[in-house]
Amino acid sequence: MFGYIRADRSQLSEREFADYKSVYCALCRQLGVEYSVFARLMLSYDCTFYALLILSLTDEPPSCYTARCRVNPLKKCSYARTSTEALSLAAALSVSSVYYKLIDNIADSGFFSRLLYRLLKPVVGRWNRRAAEKYPDIEQAVHRMSDDQRTVESDPGCSVDRAAEPTAMMLSTVCAAVERHVAIRHSNENTRRILSTFGYFLGRWIYLMDAADDYDKDQSSGGFNPFVLSHIERDAIPEAVLPPLNHALSETLLSYGLLEKGRYDSIIMNILCAACPKAQTAVLSKYQTGEEDEKSL
Repeated sequence: MFGYIRADRSQLSEREFADYKSVYCALCRQLGVEYSVFARLMLSYDCTFYALLILSLTDEPPSCYTARCRVNPLKKCSYARTSTEALSLAAALSVSSVYYKLIDNIADSGFFSRLLYRLLKPVVGRWNRRAAEKYPDIEQAVHRMSDDQRTVESDPGCSVDRAAEPTAMMLSTVCAAVERHVAIRHSNENTRRILSTFGYFLGRWIYLMDAADDYDKDQSSGGFNPFVLSHIERDAIPEAVLPPLNHALSETLLSYGLLEKGRYDSIIMNILCAACPKAQTAVLSKYQTGEEDEKSL
């Protein structure tokens, strides 16, 4: 994933932050249990958000237990206790996302980096096959996104909207799959459509954020970037990116608002209403003319 979907710690209460960390640590543990101790390196806040969303849709009461940290045995961690498939789904998404990112890196990197990625591929590939056995729809969604993204990037006339579509469709499928795998409240076709729409617009927001964030790097390296391809000047990035970012985020919020609120609602709202807008501001502020003028003095 991309790392933009994380909580704003400054606006969480101590209880909320403890709950957030308990899910984060529980996902770390699940990666180790289902895949490998080294698979814990794939832990991300993006997939923690996915687990939070799933857990918020279930009727299980909140429960935690304290145990030694699997990474640092000298400290204790609080782990979310849950019997749902939430953590297993999030772990599978983590593994498949990293595996297909590895495939992309092999195709796009220089010789020495490519050699390292090739050495990692058999190990991560074995984990991905295990994820595919448990949740074939999740693995297939990420696989399809990777293939579609390569097709999109081979088109010299690719638009920004088209470039964002593979990520949007992947998260749409992954979020809709929750209704199939987990015993959630009001499991029906309407809930599935809401989750699909939620994932679609969140995926668009994530892709646009990543493309805007990587504009300078991609422009200098010649890597694919829809904003570079569209000949958008550097100082015009905020004006070009802010409207579609705001639209995608507002549609994500509207979709989430149609779901019945659960035990992690306040944390999810913190992420969508506080942390995501703050991340937007941080990324787009890099392209403000005033900031560049200050650096040049």
